[in-house]
Formats: sequence, structure tokens, C-alpha cells
Amino acid sequence: MPDESMTENQALERLVSDSFASRLWNRDPSLWPEPSPGSDLAEKTLGWLGLPLQLSGLGQQFSSLHDQLVKDDFTDVVVLGMGGSSMTPLVLRDVFKEELSGAINIHTLDTVNPTMVSNLANQLDLEKTLFFVSSKSGTTVETLTLEAYFRGRLSPSEDLPADRRNWLALTDPGTPLSERARAGEFGTWVSTPQDVGGRFSALTPFGMMPAAAIGLGLTKFAESATAMAQRCNENDVDNPGLVLGAFLAANMLAGRDKVTLITSEKYSSLGMWIDQLLAESTGKNGSGLIPVTGEPLLDPDRYGDDRQFVLFNDEGEEGLDVFASDLGKAGHPVHVIESTDSSPYQVAGEFFRWQVATAAASSVLGIYPFNQPDVEAAKVKARELLVSPGIEIEYASLDSAIDEIKNALPPCYVAIAAFLHESDELTSEFSRLRLAISNITRLATTFGYGPRYLHSTGQLYKGGPQNAIVLGFVSGKYDHLAVPGESYTFGELTRAQAGGDFMVMSEGGQKVIPIEVGADPIADLKTVIQKIAE
Repeated sequence: MPDESMTENQALERLVSDSFASRLWNRDPSLWPEPSPGSDLAEKTLGWLGLPLQLSGLGQQFSSLHDQLVKDDFTDVVVLGMGGSSMTPLVLRDVFKEELSGAINIHTLDTVNPTMVSNLANQLDLEKTLFFVSSKSGTTVETLTLEAYFRGRLSPSEDLPADRRNWLALTDPGTPLSERARAGEFGTWVSTPQDVGGRFSALTPFGMMPAAAIGLGLTKFAESATAMAQRCNENDVDNPGLVLGAFLAANMLAGRDKVTLITSEKYSSLGMWIDQLLAESTGKNGSGLIPVTGEPLLDPDRYGDDRQFVLFNDEGEEGLDVFASDLGKAGHPVHVIESTDSSPYQVAGEFFRWQVATAAASSVLGIYPFNQPDVEAAKVKARELLVSPGIEIEYASLDSAIDEIKNALPPCYVAIAAFLHESDELTSEFSRLRLAISNITRLATTFGYGPRYLHSTGQLYKGGPQNAIVLGFVSGKYDHLAVPGESYTFGELTRAQAGGDFMVMSEGGQKVIPIEVGADPIADLKTVIQKIAE
């Protein structure tokens, strides 16, 4: 059992004295508790440790991918994937926004929201688009549904099959998707490593193949990741992975389980990747680190005493050092990660640092980090709702939702789940909502679009601390965008996913407050914000 009085220095000293780093590299499963039945064993999930050294070879293998796409007149790549299959492309799209030439545009579709699906389809020249069908299991419902839809758009009749050149499969060997690839349904099939879990797969082809497609240099990613791996393999108090892991674990043991990440705007999307890594790895058995990312900044004295802060201080970013100092003066624990490089390729090193830190923190906390035992329940419930259309989401009144929030105190927090059409304007309005909630209540807030969060923080909401107030926003708008081969629409699938997850979370003990929004969700959110401020 972990020592609940352990300080950060004591946690770090324990990791060093236990030779955590060398044992990690030796794939020692005794670093963590025994996994629950049916989970992959630790030694079969640690393949990510060797990825930095493998990246150079991967870079050589796919060095010509971008040039070939340009030569073949492709203009866009679309990643169809969920969770670990999509998070890294999302991060790289934003981090490298200024460096990309624009010769090949990248899009990530990790939603079945009908508006987003149809809008993307209508804006692309589909014949000039390469689709990555990315699924570790080869059975991901959302991914295969999206694939079927776009194949139908490319191939309107059975007599005119879609050109295989438009399709690339990323999946583990032996999956149903790999068997389809072997049968010739894809122009290219790239096998992904079986000993790397989805949230640890940033440096596998799931992350690096889309990177190569848009012209990023995998060799540079390899250099960054290798440099960090070398720093993280020493049993030393300067090991950056152990330092961060000790900080995370010790503060959680002290009751500060809300890991509040603050970055420059350029690296803000890194938070989505960290969300999944921390939430799925530690959110189980009624406890876990709760990542708080993308939250608007508050005055330091407005944060509750359930917070710990990690600041990524990008080179040239002004103001974060001052804010870190102010947080410390207000009594909050702060860990500052100084930028290692002015180049955005440093993000590969950060992927590796956080993976080691998560493994180390889990060891201190007595958590097995390589399974996600509670994610399947919501999928089962969603399927039940699709075949039982009479079951409806029971929406709450706005007044009762606001009363529930205003009467809550830390360590409770508000988890906002939005099964809506994602846009910059709507995301900005949700940020205003989060700010209003925190200013009035001092509660931490999390936010995610559905179904993305189901493959990210979903494990935490069901298996972690049962002290969340889940605000679930669902569109009441009806749609006619049919799911190929099924009797239901994309909108009905979205609502079934929302309803299924809300039911499972509620049955597990979370306070879930579903709210139906109309044709203008931004106007509806403005109303919510106004009522909270009253």
C-alpha cells in the first residue's frame, strides 16, 4: 500500500532506491500490482520503451511517403481513428501548424457527429484524399462506421469499387482489419506493434505515419525521443520521468489529485494526449489522477486545495514563470517543465517523459497502469440503446443542474461532456462556461467532446473517483445521415453513445446531469453561463 504521507522528495528517493528506471527497462512486472483478470500482462505492454531507437528505421521506411502523395496529386489525408489512434495526429496538426507547407492537409475525424462527418466529406476532393483507417483492435465501431461512409461516398455503386490507393490500414497483426487488408481492400497496410497499448502509441505508426504523410521528419522525432529516453533510463534523482512521476504521485497522496496542465497556446493540444494517458492509466479502483487541461486561468487564490500544477514553459513564452511563482506563493505545488528545444519536434521527447512519469507514478500509487477495465460497459449500453429505441435520455432542468454545481465543494469537480458539433466558436463558449463555474465554486473543470472522451477520459469517469458532476450536453437536432448497412443514423448513434455512457456513469455513482440543447448550442450555453453568474 502507498504511504499517504509521502513527500515528493520521498517518492523520488523511493523510485531511485528501488531502481525503478533500470527495472522498467528490464520489463520487470513487479513494479506494479497484478493486473485484473483478462488484462494484458505488464511485460507484454512495454514495447513503447524501445520505440525511440526504432523511429529512425521507420523514418527511412516512410521517408518518401509525402513526396509520393504530392506526386500522385493527393491534397489531403484523413485519419479515421479514436483514442490512441487519433490523439497524436491531433497534437501534431496543431503543434506544427506554422511549419507545415500545406501541400498535404491533415484532418482527424474521431467523431460520428453527423454535421462534422458530412461537412468534412463535402469540403474534400475525395478522389485526392488518403484515408488512414486506424484501429489497434481492428474493430473500433466509430472508425469502421466512418470508413464505410467514406467508401460509399467514393464508390456510389457496387459496380464501381473505390480505388484502393485511397485507403491505408493501421492495425495490429491478426485483427479483422488486418485480414481485410490481406484480402486486398487497402492499397497499403502497416502493421502496428502488439506490445504497445493505444495511449502509449504516439511514436508508433499510429502517430508517425500521418506525420510522415504531411512532410514531418521522423528522424527529428527520433532524435528528440532518444535524447529523452537516455535521460529517463538512469536510477538518478535527475531522471526527468522519475521527477515528474514522483511529483504526480506524492501530491495525489496528499489529496491533490487534479493535475492542472498549463502550456503556451502552441502546445495546448498536448493536453488532450495527456488526458488519455493519465486518465486511462490511473483512473481505476475508485482513485486516479484527474487531468485538468485547457482550463482558463484563474487567479492563484481561486484554485482549490485539490490542485497540483504542471507548467510546460516553452522557449520564448513570457508570463508562465511569473504565474508559476504566484501559484507557489498561494500554496500550490508546481512542477515546471522547461523546454528542451526551440523546435516543435521536442514534443516527441515530451511524449516519452510523460509515459515514464505515468509508469513511475502508478508504481508509487500501487496502480496497474496498462489496462482500462471499465471502458467496455458504455459500448455495451450504447448498443442496447440502438436496438431499443424506446429508451430515452432523461434530461435535467437547467435550474436543477446549476443548483447542483453551486452546492458542490472541492474535491468534487465538473466534467463537461459535449456530444455536439465541434467548432472553435463552441469550444470558446465552453471555455467561458468553465471559467464561470470555477470563479463561483472553485471547482476544477474538465471538458471533452463525445465520443472522443469515451476513448480518453472515459475510463477515469467510470473507474476513478466518484466525485464528478457530469454535465452532458446532447443535441436534440434530428438528422437523416444514414449509417451504411444499418437501420440507424449518425445522429442516433451519437445519442446512443451519450445515453449509454451517462447510464453507466450514473450506475457507478457519478452525478450525471444530461442537458438537451437546440439548434443554436452557443445561445443555449450563453444562457447557462448567465444563470450561473446570477
